[in-house]
Amino acid sequence: MIDDRNAIPCKCRELAMIENLFRSSQITPAFRKKTFDAFDTAKTPNVVRKMYDCAKHYADHFREVTKKENNWLVLLGEPGSGKTHLSMAVSNVLLSQKIPVLYFQHVEGMKEFVSIVSQSGDISPKKEQMKQVDVLYWDDLFKPPKNPSAFDIELAFEVLNYRYLNLKPTIISSEHNMEQLLQIDKALGSRIIERGKEFLVEVNGIECNYRIQG
Repeated sequence: MIDDRNAIPCKCRELAMIENLFRSSQITPAFRKKTFDAFDTAKTPNVVRKMYDCAKHYADHFREVTKKENNWLVLLGEPGSGKTHLSMAVSNVLLSQKIPVLYFQHVEGMKEFVSIVSQSGDISPKKEQMKQVDVLYWDDLFKPPKNPSAFDIELAFEVLNYRYLNLKPTIISSEHNMEQLLQIDKALGSRIIERGKEFLVEVNGIECNYRIQG
């Protein structure tokens, strides 16, 4: 006989909840395949292995990490070194644990914001979503070679400063290194570096670019 007082939620209901979180995260089906198991660390430079270990530790200990003041994961530097793959791997782990994540790709996301503004639309709901979500993953922040516009910097500062002040876990990947982020905007760059100091890896060197090295 089933005891209603101790009823166990249907497994299919739990899976449906997780699937809804994946859909609302704006992570594509292709990116859902970016896992830690799919990341090949064989013959990779030590700094790439360090990045893998940092991201894996962040995902495995997220419940403890989120209680810290410096609870951002920040992966910077060389394109093609696996920053997006590992950030996605973290995001996928968190989503599978029913932790809401929102993915924001800088170039496409900023185009969307500009389009909304040009049509006299209101970007406040989207900004508020980015501020309030449990975990925000900002991919390719200020992606070069184009210099970020004043609009880019102002919007990034508004969203990330809110998350900085409210100690909200955030994942950031960028081809810029720490020095370059500070040059773009010292106030924003210093906040990113401060919150990420426990989980920040900067990858330098073309030997880390798997697209070139094969």
